[in-house]
Amino acid sequence: MIYALLRAVAGVALRWYYRGIQIDGIDRIPRQRPLLLVVNHPNALVDALLVGWIVPRRVVITAKATLFTNRLGGWLLRRLGVVPLQRASDVANGTSGPNGANGPSVLDPSRNRASFRAVIDALTERGVVLIFPEGKSHDEPALAPLKSGAARLALDASEHPLARELAVVPIGLVFERKDAPRTRVLVQVGEPILVVEWRGAAARPTPDALTREIDARLRAVTLNYATADDAARAVRLAAVIAALFDEVPPIGAVGRGLSVESGIARRIEALSTRLAAADAELRARADSLVRRLDATERVASKHGILLEDVGISLDGASGARFVLREGWLLMLGAPAAAWGRINHWLPFRAARAVAMRSVESAADPAMRTLVAGTAFVVLAYAVQTLIVGFITGPVVALAYLASLPIAAEINFALSDRLRRAAQRARAFRRFRRDPALQRRLLRKLEQLRADIVDFDRALADSVATTDAGQRAASVR
Repeated sequence: MIYALLRAVAGVALRWYYRGIQIDGIDRIPRQRPLLLVVNHPNALVDALLVGWIVPRRVVITAKATLFTNRLGGWLLRRLGVVPLQRASDVANGTSGPNGANGPSVLDPSRNRASFRAVIDALTERGVVLIFPEGKSHDEPALAPLKSGAARLALDASEHPLARELAVVPIGLVFERKDAPRTRVLVQVGEPILVVEWRGAAARPTPDALTREIDARLRAVTLNYATADDAARAVRLAAVIAALFDEVPPIGAVGRGLSVESGIARRIEALSTRLAAADAELRARADSLVRRLDATERVASKHGILLEDVGISLDGASGARFVLREGWLLMLGAPAAAWGRINHWLPFRAARAVAMRSVESAADPAMRTLVAGTAFVVLAYAVQTLIVGFITGPVVALAYLASLPIAAEINFALSDRLRRAAQRARAFRRFRRDPALQRRLLRKLEQLRADIVDFDRALADSVATTDAGQRAASVR
């Protein structure tokens, strides 16, 4: 009961904080098998909330044992079925485990025996267990080296007759900006590892070998870069290229799916690796393309225009339909949106103020905003409902309470749409005043699209030629 309630609350909080949560590959999660979910860990508590919300089965979550040192928090975590894992770093530092004892500790290899047994018991009951194999949440632009615990759990559990159908399911979390509200999230489910089949096919089915397989499958659904600068550059370039090849999106699409940009970012990373072995001419072409992309985006931004709006129609009928449609939606939704904004402005602002105090990690703002925001919203709802109930009675109070989250949803949706409509209207006005600007930008975009396709083809041919030469040399 508590799990179902908190899962529902988490879903509301996540949808309010993030503008869009895209889930790819949910059909890859088996409905009946015991599952070990292995997930990257960029955003602290938010990661567990996302996975628990999107997976349609109850999830047993593993968490660092230090979270259990708080008496009230530990009690709640146990009620939710969270399993404590003592990390080697915490034991070595003396910040020990679920009983809250502190002080120097000897690193005991069997320190997690009871926790491992609880996880294996859950898997033998055809349950779902979530584990973060990196062992920590972090701000690095790539996966941290994986611990072997997930692999050891999977191999041990798969020996039990009731868990022989165990699947290890990689799930990648990609955040547009994990510290910023109203941004996008991509949850991508990778190809499951059927553990018994993997053991039969592996040359050496050891924990280290399975850890390497998990690492490879997690990297296929995450973004990984050598430095934060590389990550920022690739993600920004991917957004520009996505806009370049995108059709003019309808106003209702307040943002393209993050999977498009993530796919392009992975492609850019792969091309960058290949480019290192390419000739000077190809590298010069790549640099030229990047400079032209940046220059084109700067020209559009200077005029307040998004690249995806360059191709909009300028005829009067299209403009009239736009004004009528958006005006009608504004009149219809504005009262409810205003009601939602008025009732949630104070708890949301208070939560954000709490979240931004003494930030030590990029994961802190989202985690703290969600936790504090949920608490403040629940408190605000309770106070308002009690006041309304005292004045009007329980029936009206319940109706009032039901209206609050609905109004908040309408407020967020309408605010995002109005922001996008304002951007589209600005582009329409600018191009109507200066049609030559639109023609220039359209020509630039068309040429850039053609040059990107040609460059991609030339680089692929260059790599194929190099590989063929290396194979021929090895044969000789």
